[in-house]
Amino acid sequence: MRRIASWILAMLMICMVVAGCTQPVPAAPAADVAADAASSGGGGILTVARSADVNLWDPKYTNDNNSLWAQTQIFATLMQNSPDGKELRPWLAESLEFNEDATEVVFKLHDDAKFCDGSPITAEDVKWSLDRGKEPDSAVSWQFFSNPEIEIVDDLTVKFTLDRPNVAFPNYLTLWGMSILSKKYAEEVGTEALSEKPLGSGPYCLDQWDKGQLIVLKPNPGYWGDDASTVDEVHLRVVQDDNARVLQVQTGEVDIALDIPYAQVEALKGAPGVEVGIDTLYGTAALPLNQRTVPQFADKTVRQAMAYAIDRQALVDAVLLGQGEVAKSPFYGPAILYWTGDFEIPYDLEKAKQLMAESSAPDGFATELIIPSGDTLASQTAVILKDQLAQINIDVTITPVESGTWWEMWSGGTYQMLYKLGTNDVIDPAENLPFDFWSIEEGGSDAAFTGFYNGRIVELSKMAEREFDSAKRAELYRELQQIAMDEVPQLWLFHPSNRWATRDNVEGFSVFPTGLHRFWLASKTQ
Repeated sequence: MRRIASWILAMLMICMVVAGCTQPVPAAPAADVAADAASSGGGGILTVARSADVNLWDPKYTNDNNSLWAQTQIFATLMQNSPDGKELRPWLAESLEFNEDATEVVFKLHDDAKFCDGSPITAEDVKWSLDRGKEPDSAVSWQFFSNPEIEIVDDLTVKFTLDRPNVAFPNYLTLWGMSILSKKYAEEVGTEALSEKPLGSGPYCLDQWDKGQLIVLKPNPGYWGDDASTVDEVHLRVVQDDNARVLQVQTGEVDIALDIPYAQVEALKGAPGVEVGIDTLYGTAALPLNQRTVPQFADKTVRQAMAYAIDRQALVDAVLLGQGEVAKSPFYGPAILYWTGDFEIPYDLEKAKQLMAESSAPDGFATELIIPSGDTLASQTAVILKDQLAQINIDVTITPVESGTWWEMWSGGTYQMLYKLGTNDVIDPAENLPFDFWSIEEGGSDAAFTGFYNGRIVELSKMAEREFDSAKRAELYRELQQIAMDEVPQLWLFHPSNRWATRDNVEGFSVFPTGLHRFWLASKTQ
């Protein structure tokens, strides 16, 4: 009964994912890969056009979407979310069991799960992978909420001991930072090689990586799930140009095109042989404001003035062509549990000017906005924001940088303002809050690397994390949103949408509201 109860509890306490994921930078144009048009028999080749390449394959150092979305094709985690993010499911774990006060969780692994080299996936691999993710130099150490200590019970059983009760803990094990790698393989090739030559533990194996051009995935013969790939290969082409991706899916050169430009969604719906998908993303475009590098950002009145000076609906209309929503909360969209728009900051230029006049910078100041180079959404948003903030005498210089530099500047705290697109994996806000609001000492990321701190926000999020009663959680999260929208440590802008297109002989593929997608669920008729 305890195990049954724990599963019910886990499925109720669904938690989101990381805010640190960002819209990545498109890489170089893809090479012409003629072999993509051929079929290898069986399910054939599924060819996909994506806007950017993978930066690296090691989950420990990953915090960009295009890398992690590729990694989720080849790595397994103990737990998995349903496509809509509303349900928690076992994956590499066959079962789990809480103790009575939710400070210990025991996971039993599938006994037939194997890495791509045919070696078994064991509890030792789980402990080694996750202990490595907790290390100080890890980009995903913030994902290990409640500071779990990991113990090997036997070859197929692993026990997590938490430093505080956390009924939502199994949800965190769905994150990319919880990917299971092979300890033996890492010892053989060296951990540095994991970024270039990973050994898969999930549905696919990495067969080929031509940087900036092509990724070839093949089914893992040791995959244990009942949803194994029905295609023989997946070819991920790097096609930076938006128009080229659209043209390739129209002509049938590719089976799937991701990141369809907003301006071409309606026209593509009428293209013969093409199916278009669009769904609101559980995610928010926002500007973190670094209080450590710009003294004016430490002044709440300045931050409030900036928030009132931004016409978010104009951004939605101009950048998203109406296919998105204005951000009214620090939570990542109206579909997120406990979201409220009651504390929305409306566009009010006169109030913005009044607040600036009352602030520590009445004459304005100059600042720099870092954006990912090649990111159309970021660049168009930045241009409009520059004009809007100029109306309150804030002179913004827009600086595009490549994705690796962008992340180094953000996580290293060397930026001033920065564009990011954060996403959720499920509909509960609990997981996002430590990243956006907690200090490093508390297990967060220095409030999204801004230097902001509000003790009441941290207290409310911790209280909600262990609260069983939904009504009480709603009260806690309501107060949290009210404080956050008053403090505005980030300028929350809008919620974009996912856009993709497939040929009409492709079934089973979609981009989830979380932004994730699973190519092994797709099938293709020849």
